[in-house]
Amino acid sequence: MEDLTQRTQFFLGANSGEGFVSLYEHWIDQAAAQAFYVLKGGAGCGKSTLMRRVAQALEDEGYYVEYILCSGDPDSLDGVSIPGKGAALVDGTSPHAMDPAYTGATGHYIDLGRGYNRQALFPLRRQIVEAAEAYKACYPSAYHCIRGVQESRRRGCHSLHSDETLTKTIKRAEGILSRELKTTRPGVGRRSRRFLSGVTCQGRLLLSESIKVLADHGYAILDDCGLAGVLLSHLETRFLESGYDVLSCPMPEQPSRLEHLLIPDLSLAFLSGSWKEDGFRSIRTESLVEKNLLQEGKSFMRLSNRVAEGLLAEAIEHLSQAKAYHDQLEALYRPHMDFSWAAEAAEQTIQEILALPDVAP
Repeated sequence: MEDLTQRTQFFLGANSGEGFVSLYEHWIDQAAAQAFYVLKGGAGCGKSTLMRRVAQALEDEGYYVEYILCSGDPDSLDGVSIPGKGAALVDGTSPHAMDPAYTGATGHYIDLGRGYNRQALFPLRRQIVEAAEAYKACYPSAYHCIRGVQESRRRGCHSLHSDETLTKTIKRAEGILSRELKTTRPGVGRRSRRFLSGVTCQGRLLLSESIKVLADHGYAILDDCGLAGVLLSHLETRFLESGYDVLSCPMPEQPSRLEHLLIPDLSLAFLSGSWKEDGFRSIRTESLVEKNLLQEGKSFMRLSNRVAEGLLAEAIEHLSQAKAYHDQLEALYRPHMDFSWAAEAAEQTIQEILALPDVAP
């Protein structure tokens, strides 16, 4: 077997200005999967730990694993996929509740809640309710702040987006394509969607290690003027039309806009923000804006960006508070959880996946 020791990490959920946005339903084609495990159970029952055990065991056997991080707590897992076995595991609880489409054939439930000592937890019900309600209450406040981030940035850049500027942006995209798109392929490429960035309790994170696995050259778009989405959308369309699969990564604050674009078959990436790795060119969107508009709007743009950064910091604080309440929940549950069932379920799942025939890439 080919030794695939590299791994990638992504988010499939985003804390956005519109609330929690999920890409989970498009993650795995259950009709083509050989095994799709949905984990059920509340806080502290070992869902993330079980997925890590399974993932590590498959990595140890040489299989590539895609890790899906929790957007609320990036130290926790929400899913893992083993493409070489056509298998995946996912946390099927709110806010990204999922169920197997073909239960018993390829879809399987793993109920980790059976490990709870309910008699011991019943006297703690008031504390559990208070911590759970406090946890949930943090998210609307975070979403409200992120909506303000989105609106502040939009207002700061709106006056700069003249017809001439947008035309220059498309022309710049075509110039990049003439350099990077040397050949075309028959048919239309396939688009996969992942969040490569996230607004989390640990701050605004970019999963940079995944970029290093998938791309060795590309472009860093320094985007004070809010034009990266226009540039990336044009590039995405043209690569797809030319037969290349693309990995499209929306902006977590505003998932209707693209933030990053990767073309794995070309080891090529287009990234919004600073990126210092060798092989990457920089694009400043200021250079695409008409000079008179930039001079007139630059002060307001900078002010709007400062306001946005302040609101983003406030959103992150709300998410940090949510994490603290969730930690309280786990501290209440863990002493009254029998983890032997989770360990047995992990081992059984590992053996079931290893017994599956390999899937051709």
